[in-house]
Amino acid sequence: MEQFEYEGYVGSVNYDRKADYYTGEVKIGDRIYTYEGDTLDELREDFEDIIDSLIAFEEMDGEEDEEE
Repeated sequence: MEQFEYEGYVGSVNYDRKADYYTGEVKIGDRIYTYEGDTLDELREDFEDIIDSLIAFEEMDGEEDEEE
């Protein structure tokens, strides 16, 4: 089974032949995030966007904690 790795996170790669569509999941903490795409490139892009967004959110949250 193929997987994506990015910034220390590992996500799954699933292909639905009937739908000709890719999906995947990455577990971060106690949450599961899903991503999708028409191609493997789109799937990887969506996976990396999720990770980048979570990292940015954590950084913003950390900055807010410092201000208090």
